Amino acid sequence: MTAIPSDELVENTEIVQGIDPLFDARTESPLTRSSLLRLAAGTLGAIRVPRMLSAQRCAELTKGLDDTEFSTYDERRIWPPIAKFGPAAYDYYLDGQLSPDYWRDQRQAEDVWSRLVGQDDPMDTLVAQIAAAWQGPVTRATVHGRPLFAGMIRELKGDLRMHFDEVVREFPDVFDLTPVAQLGFNCYLNLPDSGGELNVFRRRWRPQDDQSRVGFGWSQSVADGEPKLSLAPVLGEGIFFDTRNYHFITPSTEGRRLTLAFFVGVTAENRLVIWA
Repeated sequence: MTAIPSDELVENTEIVQGIDPLFDARTESPLTRSSLLRLAAGTLGAIRVPRMLSAQRCAELTKGLDDTEFSTYDERRIWPPIAKFGPAAYDYYLDGQLSPDYWRDQRQAEDVWSRLVGQDDPMDTLVAQIAAAWQGPVTRATVHGRPLFAGMIRELKGDLRMHFDEVVREFPDVFDLTPVAQLGFNCYLNLPDSGGELNVFRRRWRPQDDQSRVGFGWSQSVADGEPKLSLAPVLGEGIFFDTRNYHFITPSTEGRRLTLAFFVGVTAENRLVIWA
């Protein structure tokens, strides 16, 4: 793939609320290890990688998903409901470990996914690109040696409430390898007519923030004045960002917003681990 010139680093990206030179969005193809390290270290706001999947492959997957049964996250924890395919480890955390139901649902999802994609698994395509950049192992996160599900399909309509994702805070000491940094990855399979932007703040959770808790999320007031990126996704591109930063999705108009998504944990063993 051809490298994209540096003058295109913030294409389709709006930077608002106080520009921070250590919180920009970098567009590059191919993905590089240095950018992943900068993102994990907190000196970059997001990485955009164009054409990680072709438009044709995105269309094929979207069509196949029309006949695939979706579920939702545990609605006692996340409301309004978010449609998804595949189990989220977050929903199965119980008494310091994963519920046995997780492994049943993981096997079922893997079987359905295998039938859906056939011999051309887009996860293989995406992981190969990440591994080439990282120059080290990229594997599924494991619990007692058992690999977790990765490659969740999510259909998000957008919600203005912010949240963050941090596995070591939300369910610590579960993974065999504990991430020292956590990134989120989305590859965009289908996009709405407008809306659906990913908004990321240079702001992590602080204990006093829970005074601004609004159900599943937090009021945007906790990030007032902080640097923010607003990323309008492009079909087939991959976007990496630090999920420990507060983030939210702008509500969409007509059309489905489908992403193939997983978390990427950076470990002290120079390994990337992925999970949903």
